[in-house]
Amino acid sequence: PGVGHSGRRRETERGRDITIANKMAPGSFVGIFSDIITGGSASAMACLFSNPLEVVKTRLQVQGEMAASAPKKYTGLMDALVKIPREEGLRAIQKGLGPGMLYQFAMNGARLGSYPTLKKIFKEGPEHSPLGNALRQLAAGGIAGAMGAVVGSPLFMIKCRLQTQSSVALDKAIGAGASGRASTMGHQHAYAGALDGLRTVWREEGIRGMFRGVDGAVPRVMVGSAAQLASYESAKRNLKETGWIQEGIGLHFTASMLSGLVVTTCMNPFDVVSTRLYNQGHGALRKYSGPVDCFRKTFAAEGLRGLYKGWTAHYARLGPHTVLSLIFWEQTKLLASRMRGA
Repeated sequence: PGVGHSGRRRETERGRDITIANKMAPGSFVGIFSDIITGGSASAMACLFSNPLEVVKTRLQVQGEMAASAPKKYTGLMDALVKIPREEGLRAIQKGLGPGMLYQFAMNGARLGSYPTLKKIFKEGPEHSPLGNALRQLAAGGIAGAMGAVVGSPLFMIKCRLQTQSSVALDKAIGAGASGRASTMGHQHAYAGALDGLRTVWREEGIRGMFRGVDGAVPRVMVGSAAQLASYESAKRNLKETGWIQEGIGLHFTASMLSGLVVTTCMNPFDVVSTRLYNQGHGALRKYSGPVDCFRKTFAAEGLRGLYKGWTAHYARLGPHTVLSLIFWEQTKLLASRMRGA
């Protein structure tokens, strides 16, 4: 009887473990929810550290907009890092942090949360060739990125406008009587904060205004997401195959830095266009009718260098952000797995 009772208990425990594993598997409701929470939390935590570089990147991308010979407020990454807190206070270097973290949670929760399930849908696995798997990863990453871009679009718009907003540029524009607050540092929206920005957009433009610029955000995030998720997994797999680096934070760090380099190069032109579309004024103050028009006008006025404005700041931000978000993602997934097994 004792042996029978012990056997039944082991069977019960084994059945419980199988049930938990099935619930947490990619494609299950609980599994998807777990991926969304871990993916979103990881990116939001990374944003806390990378946001100052996001502020600098945004300022560099909008300065001298549509005017290659316009005077530049910032000569580069380090100059902006010094001038912004010196002229506007320390809090200025963390402008847009609140909506930025919420955006990262919403966008990357949807993106990273849907990616494992999409890979399963596309049947990515060892039975396919490396090229076949790479294409499946690109497709899954691109679709996941598009979903995330739409979900997070209103938050990204407010984040972008708050980060562009400079007390120095705004004071000069208002003093000169500039009705649209146009500036060589980008359009100045003069929001009191994130909630004021959302209320203003809703009041002046309605629901369409909340999602204006999403047509530039979708290709931006699709390119970035496909490049990041595919290059990260490929880099991690190839590094492991060399036998030089074993599974752990060191492997995640190295693969993330390589991934960040690929993402920055592929994504920067789309990032410049997206930033300018989100930050432009509305009505008669709109400069661009859409992403294609913005690409065309930016290239015509500023050349290829205009589309790669802020590349150094972009990588300086994206490299560490990619490292931190993917490391946090790996670690939060491990934590969630241990909690499930407890």
